[in-house]
Amino acid sequence: MKKIAFIMLLAGILLVFGACSKSTESGGQASVDKQEVSKEKEPPKKETESEEVKDTPSNETETSPPTFDMEKYLNEKYAMDNVHYVAEKWETENTGRTDYTVKILPDTKEYSDEMDAKFKKGHVKVYEEIEALSETAKKIMEELPQVEKDIHIDSVSWVSYDGEFSVLLIQDFENSDLKTDNKGDMSGYTAKQIEYARVWLQLGPNQELDELNAHLIPAGTPINPNDDTSSLYPEDVIQLAGSRLVDGSVTYSGNGDGTINVYNVPLRWETNVPDDLPENYMQKLTEEIIETTELVYVDPGDNEKIIELIKLLKVH
Repeated sequence: MKKIAFIMLLAGILLVFGACSKSTESGGQASVDKQEVSKEKEPPKKETESEEVKDTPSNETETSPPTFDMEKYLNEKYAMDNVHYVAEKWETENTGRTDYTVKILPDTKEYSDEMDAKFKKGHVKVYEEIEALSETAKKIMEELPQVEKDIHIDSVSWVSYDGEFSVLLIQDFENSDLKTDNKGDMSGYTAKQIEYARVWLQLGPNQELDELNAHLIPAGTPINPNDDTSSLYPEDVIQLAGSRLVDGSVTYSGNGDGTINVYNVPLRWETNVPDDLPENYMQKLTEEIIETTELVYVDPGDNEKIIELIKLLKVH
């Protein structure tokens, strides 16, 4: 009996152990299934990041359009040997445009000295380098407003290495906003009247005049009319003078670009010349005057003062 009772007790223990084991296995499987379902419902991480990027404004939207780099454009588009460009700009409120003055600068002092000398003799001799600079200046003036519609080239100039010598190659005088700084309306005066007055205002020895005389001297006229050996003017010139010897004079030719060639001649030549002067003295002297003319840029000046000089003007 004891043996039978032990066997029944052992069987009961085995049944209880099996039931617990089955329950544990069943619960574990349910836990795993639940985790898998949870993972399936969770959005993929990559898709979430992609959606966030779409919602964020792009860098292109936040960044303003790049500004036009004038100097970079000039140095790439109009590259020339031995020179580079700089540009100064200002905003013009009444037109809404950006105005520029362009300067052509030499890369070295040696090239600057070479070109400065050629510019000073440019009225009596043609130089390929000067012609090339002038043609490039014209292209810049005409082409750039077509590239950027809101820009305006006021002027293009050659400026020496040390900045002490400059030549205005081209300027849009008609549409220049630089002239608006001056007072006085000059619309009723001719370009020649304004030129004569500007030249005297800048170079005239005496500004307290009774009258301003402009004498037109044609090419081929002797520089010294009192001497048969005198060299002749190679171009038409203008001699400005007051009514008195003390007022002095300015003799020059215009280049049509805001610059003039100044001839260093006296208002009146001496008639009593010493007999012991070297042979061909006057010929050599007047030849030297032609070779050493000074190229000068004429500043627009103050309109009110210019008008006062025009009122004193007499053209002969």
